[in-house]
Amino acid sequence: MKNKWVAAIVLALVTFAFVGCSKDDDNPQTGGSIDAAVGTYNGSIKLAGVDKMFDKTLVVTKSSDGVLRAEVSDKSLNLPVKEFRVINNMDLSIQTSGVSPEGTFLYDVTNRTLLCQGEETKAGDIFYTFEGTKQ
Repeated sequence: MKNKWVAAIVLALVTFAFVGCSKDDDNPQTGGSIDAAVGTYNGSIKLAGVDKMFDKTLVVTKSSDGVLRAEVSDKSLNLPVKEFRVINNMDLSIQTSGVSPEGTFLYDVTNRTLLCQGEETKAGDIFYTFEGTKQ
């Protein structure tokens, strides 16, 4: 539980560091395409109440403009596919736009790293956190 809060706080701080606002600009500037986040990631996954597992794979595909789909390859974990509405934040990151019931998605364009958290959206779902590097 403590790890969940720490990860959420870190994610919030990183997100706020990249966000700005202006009274004069109703259309925020974005970097454009979200395609940089599409790919296969290798890393670790932490399930609620279970030790961290290493050498796991997450595949990210583009569902439509502004929507990425994340799927954990290990079917034995029985984790649902998650879809995230995302934005390109000035080519620094590709991240969840606003609060998403599916969870959070944060891809660092420079480091090619991903933090993806899948929230419980229905009975039987398991909260998970995936951290990995694009292959």
